[in-house]
Amino acid sequence: MLIVGLDVVKKDPPEYAVVVREDGETIVEKRLTKPELLELLASIKPDIIAVDNIYELVSTTDEIKTLIKTNPEVRIIQVTGGPDDSRSLQKAAREAGIDVPDPRDPEAEALACALLAEMGEGTEAFALEDETIVKIGRIRKPGSGGFSQSRYARNLHISVKRATEDLIKALESEGMDYDVKVRRAEGGYASAEFTVYERYDKVKPVVSRIKRRPDVKVKIEPVVRDRITLSPRSHRAELLTIGVDPGTTTALAVLDADGNVIELKSSKDLTTSDIIERVESLGRPAVVATDVTPVPKAVERIAKSLGARLYTPKRDMTVDEKRELVKGHLSRVKRGPTPSDTHQRDALAAAIKAYHTVVKPAVAKVERKAPEGLKRRHVLRAASYVVKGLPVTDALRIVEEERATERKRKESEKEVEEYKRRLTSTEKKLARYEEKLEEYRKEIEHLERTVERLKAERDELREKLDEVMAEIDELVERKIEKILRAKDAEIKRLRAELNKEKTRRMELERELREVERLDKIVKSGKGIPVITVRKASHDELSELKTPDRFVLAVEDPSGMSPSNVEEIERLNPEAVVVPNPDHIPEEALEEFRDRRIPLLREDHVKILRAGHLALIREKDLEKAVKEALNRWEREEREKEKERILECIQEYQRSRERKLFR
Repeated sequence: MLIVGLDVVKKDPPEYAVVVREDGETIVEKRLTKPELLELLASIKPDIIAVDNIYELVSTTDEIKTLIKTNPEVRIIQVTGGPDDSRSLQKAAREAGIDVPDPRDPEAEALACALLAEMGEGTEAFALEDETIVKIGRIRKPGSGGFSQSRYARNLHISVKRATEDLIKALESEGMDYDVKVRRAEGGYASAEFTVYERYDKVKPVVSRIKRRPDVKVKIEPVVRDRITLSPRSHRAELLTIGVDPGTTTALAVLDADGNVIELKSSKDLTTSDIIERVESLGRPAVVATDVTPVPKAVERIAKSLGARLYTPKRDMTVDEKRELVKGHLSRVKRGPTPSDTHQRDALAAAIKAYHTVVKPAVAKVERKAPEGLKRRHVLRAASYVVKGLPVTDALRIVEEERATERKRKESEKEVEEYKRRLTSTEKKLARYEEKLEEYRKEIEHLERTVERLKAERDELREKLDEVMAEIDELVERKIEKILRAKDAEIKRLRAELNKEKTRRMELERELREVERLDKIVKSGKGIPVITVRKASHDELSELKTPDRFVLAVEDPSGMSPSNVEEIERLNPEAVVVPNPDHIPEEALEEFRDRRIPLLREDHVKILRAGHLALIREKDLEKAVKEALNRWEREEREKEKERILECIQEYQRSRERKLFR
C-alpha cells in the first residue's frame, strides 16, 4: 500500500513537507510546491493521502476535481478526526502510541500523518458521488463519400452498439443500476452515455472486462461532489473467518465473530493481493479456509501473508454439503448477503465450516473461563490467541496485560489533563488580579505609588510562576517520555518474541504435516521406510534395528568392503541407495553383483523426507530395482560376449602360428 503524508510548511506560496511510505517503509521525504505535489500524486497514484486538515490540501471544488480526476481511486484521510471528534495531531499520535511530532517540524508531522493512516486511524474524506459516467463512441467521425464510406460508417455504428450491449450485460451481471442514453445512427449507435449508480472504483473493473474494439473509444469518469464529506473509518473487527475459492473466477467470503457475512464477492480480476488488502481493511483475520484438500497454493499464500490459521476439511466438501451448510447458516445469522454464484457459495461454505469448527468453539472456551464483566472485544481478542494455538488461560493473561498497558496509558493522559486544568485555573486567577488592579487605578488615584509597588510584586510573582511552570513542564515531559520509551521497548520485545514463536510454530506444523503424510503412506503399505547410515561399517551396521521391509541408504560408500556387503545381505534390505556407485571399491561392487543385492543411485530414485523420517514409494522402488537388475544383466552379457570374442581371437592367433611354423 502506497501512502503519502502531508503537512503545510508555508501557505503563500503553498509549500508542503511530503513523506511517502510503501509497505511500512519510508521511501521519499522532501518539500514540494503545490504544482510539484500534484504532479507527484498524479505520477505515483497513491492509495491514501493523509493530512491533519483536508483544506490544507484542497480548498475549492475545482481543486478537488483536479485531484480526484488524476487518481479517482485515491482515499483522502484526515487523521485528526471529523468535525465531531477533532483533536490535535499531537494528541492523535499520543493516543495511537507513535512518536509525538514537534509542531515546529513539518516533516515529523507529515510522517505522523502517514503512520496514523497506515494504522487505520482518522476520518475518510468522500469527494465522489455514488455515480459514474461511462461514454462509448467512435474514435473518429466517418467522412462524406460514396458507397465504401457509407459501409465504413455503418460498421462503426455497429461496433458502438455491440460495445454498448456488452457493457449492459456486464453491469446487469454485477447487479448494478444504471441509465443509458443512446444516439442512434445508420446500422447502430453513434454514441452511448451510461450513468451507473455505483462508485468509480466498483464500476472501473466491470468496464475493463468488456471487449475492446479498435474503432470504439470507452471513457469512464467519476462524478465529483460539490463539497467534501467526512466519515469515520470503521474500527477493525476482531476474529474474522475468511473463505477463499481460487480459480479462473476467485471468490472471497468473510464472517465476523458472530458468524455474520460481512463480505461476499467473486471476480475474474480478484488477485491474491486484492484479497489480502481487502481483508486487512475489514479487520484482524483469525482463520483462512478452503473447501478442498489438499490446500491450493493461493489459499496457503493468503493465510501466510495474513498471519492467520489455515483450515482445510478432511476431504473435499460435496455440493450438497455446501448447499445445506450455507442455507442453514444464513437462516440463523442476523444479516449478510446470499451467494450469487457457485464460487461465492464454495467460499462461504468453507468460511462457515471453519467458523463452526474453529472460531466458535474458541470463543465458547474463552467465555467459559473469562472473568465476569470482561468486555466482548477483549473476549474476542483472547479467542484469536486460542485459535492460533494458545491455551485459554495464557490467552486471557495476554489480554489482561494488554488492558493493563491501556489503563496505564490513560492514567498518563489524565495526569497531563490535570496539569492543564491547574494551569488554566492559575491563568484565570491572574486575569482576575489584573481586573482588580485596573479597578484600583481608576478608583483611587492617590494610591498610584501603592499600585506601582503592587505591579512590581505582580511581575516578580509572574516570573517565579513562569519558572515553576517551566520546571513542572520539564519534569512532566521527562516522566512521560521515560514511560513511553519503556513501553515502546517492551512492546517491541514482545512483538519480536511473538513473531519468533509464530515462525517456529509454523515450521513445526509444516514438518508434522509432512511426517503424518509419510506415516500414512508407510501404514498403507505403499511406502518402504529408508534407514540411513553414514558409512556401511561393521559398527554402524551391527547397531541397526530394522523393520521387516526397508531400504538402506549409505551416505559415504567409499570405504565399503566385501565383508560389509555380506553384513548388509544379512540385514536383508529391499535395496541399497548410494550417492554414486562409482565411489564403491570394485571388489565390494562385485560382491553386490554376486549376491544380487539391488544397488540404486540416489538421483535415480525419489526419496520422500520429513525431519528424520524418509521413505520410498513401493512402485518407485520396484521400478528402480528392476532397472538396476536389468542393467547388471546387460553388463554381464556384455562381459560374457567380450570373453567369448577374446577366446575366438586367441584361437585364431594360435592357428595362424601353427600354419606359418
